[in-house]
Amino acid sequence: HRKIVNELVAMLPEIDRLEIFKDYGCASIYEYACKYAGLSYAVVQKALWVEEKLVEAPCLREMVKEVGVHKVALFATIANKENDEVLADKVKHMSKPALQELSKELRGNAVKKVSVDLDAEMQFLFGKIKEKLGIDGDEEALKVVFQQFLNSGKNIPGDEKSKNKKQLSEAKNTADTQPAKPHQFKAPSGEHIPVSRYIPAKIRKQTIAKTNGKCAYPTCIKSFENLHHVDYFAHTHNHKNLTPLCKVHHEYAHNGLIQGENPQLTLSNETNYYDELYRKARR
Repeated sequence: HRKIVNELVAMLPEIDRLEIFKDYGCASIYEYACKYAGLSYAVVQKALWVEEKLVEAPCLREMVKEVGVHKVALFATIANKENDEVLADKVKHMSKPALQELSKELRGNAVKKVSVDLDAEMQFLFGKIKEKLGIDGDEEALKVVFQQFLNSGKNIPGDEKSKNKKQLSEAKNTADTQPAKPHQFKAPSGEHIPVSRYIPAKIRKQTIAKTNGKCAYPTCIKSFENLHHVDYFAHTHNHKNLTPLCKVHHEYAHNGLIQGENPQLTLSNETNYYDELYRKARR
């Protein structure tokens, strides 16, 4: 049913252009879509808007038929001839939360500007902090203060929701690293050696400590949810080069957007065999 609706939504601009809706006794494309497909005014308007914006991005426009107009609309204002195929690939394989984050980054909205008015006392205290840190810039000083607070391991007073969420995350991560059925790894000698996906506690602790339990992605402040094998466990059969990532940025890693232990966003379609297995599994 969803696929049929998506295909109809993709056809709406053409139906509107040719005024086919009049053949069905409808006064407008909006009436036609509501009467025959139960589509809201907002959905029809978005479909027409996406069609208008994606004139130079045919691959992404075609994705409306497959994944729906809402995912595609996230990139309507930033798609062009150069990134058309890459964005179409991401829209096809990534979840909506991951696509929303990617869209924000590509549109330059990853950084949120906050304005704070400081009274005389706060200005004095903030000046002392900058003096002690040896930093002149306000933004740089705040970054250091925030980072030191996060590194201290203290919870924000009264933030029970955050505390409970962290406990649930830790419980999930513990469950995820329980001993699993060993893989058979063929050593150079020809001997088949059993290798488990279980991450030893010492390695796990050291890896998490690298980012103080946070996602390793530079602009992310979320707690980690996955220990990502940079060199792919299925390929290396070891637990070297692990990096903590949240769920969204773990998707980034398996969709060719970030690589290595110090991930940076790269708009690319470069994926390997193991990435394709991951993408296929989450469809």
